Amino acid sequence: MLKGIIVLLVFQFFGECISKFFELLVPGPVIGMILLLVFLMIRKSSFASLDNAVFLHLRYLPMLFIPAAMGIITQIDIITKEFWAILISLLVGTIIALIFSAKLMDYLTSKKQEES
Repeated sequence: MLKGIIVLLVFQFFGECISKFFELLVPGPVIGMILLLVFLMIRKSSFASLDNAVFLHLRYLPMLFIPAAMGIITQIDIITKEFWAILISLLVGTIIALIFSAKLMDYLTSKKQEES
């Protein structure tokens, strides 16, 4: 399990380095997760210690939303200024995602019916 935690920390470190070096707006841990995803896709499998470390952290996932909620509270002035832009983009994005998901499900179910 220690090996899995070290792997997670190494990818987070690389993500932080890339984020700081290129001065990206994307947080380092997000970049680290993308790098870990690419690594696992290339490897085509995981390993037991990484699985154990991930399952250990998934238990505490709801606690990770508390800092995000506090970040929203600290940025309330920006949110109030840009309220309509945020609301419209959320609505349009949700509608696009729903349409895409419905069309994809339609396509996949029709393809499955053709095969059987």
